[in-house]
Amino acid sequence: MQRAAAVAVVVALAAGSSGCVSGVAIWKRDSEVRLPLLIGAVAADLVVTSLATYQITEYTVGASIGTAAAVTAVDFGVGCLIGACRALKL
Repeated sequence: MQRAAAVAVVVALAAGSSGCVSGVAIWKRDSEVRLPLLIGAVAADLVVTSLATYQITEYTVGASIGTAAAVTAVDFGVGCLIGACRALKL
């Protein structure tokens, strides 16, 4: 039961506080997202998600970083679909 509660807390934290790249794309609009802002959003997404997943007691540091990288990759993909990657000329 404790593990389920920990996973629920992590999912809620990660869902509520990650999404930095797609959030920047929505906030700044597609033509105003510059490369430093995009890099900062990716870094913030990695930090927030890895800290949230590290709260699961069974997760190691490597598992937390791997989960954060996967969540950030999905967020980056969604952000690119709504226009955040125009700074990269993609």
